[in-house]
Amino acid sequence: MTYTIINHGNWVPYTRDAVLSPEGFPLVPAGTMFCKRESDGVDWYDFSRAEGSFAEGSVLVACLNTNLGYITQAVYANPQTMFPQNCMLIEVQGWEGEKPHNEFGMKVFDPEAGTFSDIPVPVQPVVTYKKDIWLRATDEEAETIEQVLSQQTTRKQRIFNEAQYLDHADPLFAELMAGFVTAFGEQRAGQLLAGS
Repeated sequence: MTYTIINHGNWVPYTRDAVLSPEGFPLVPAGTMFCKRESDGVDWYDFSRAEGSFAEGSVLVACLNTNLGYITQAVYANPQTMFPQNCMLIEVQGWEGEKPHNEFGMKVFDPEAGTFSDIPVPVQPVVTYKKDIWLRATDEEAETIEQVLSQQTTRKQRIFNEAQYLDHADPLFAELMAGFVTAFGEQRAGQLLAGS
């Protein structure tokens, strides 16, 4: 499906002074939250209600900047229901479908490429608790493990002794695995150092 993406900039919150009626009643109380475009200060309500701001049939998507990139939040076809506070607002023109939130909601948006992708699922770390190594080892294997560890530098021995678990992503784990493979063979080393 082909569509065009228009970036309407980043929108930030701000407040205004109270707006009073001619009789002195507050129409808009002080401290009311408004939203404006960061680049030029255009008020969201003014922009969203102005004729020609958005193409007919467009889908509006608010994108929150996170450590994973821009994550799509609110997805609306009606600008009157959108409030893009603290988000980048994009307009998707020419999309044809019935449920835009299914297509664009909770996705990673790449503003450079103009693409949407699924949010990556974080990889679960694999760890081995040191207690499990000793429980898996026979008495003879435990003696061999002590010998392998005693041949390491003082720093590496201290790291091993102070840690409660071994993170398989740590470069030192690869060194430890290599030492275990030399001492016990690949299969048994894998069993001793398997994730807990």
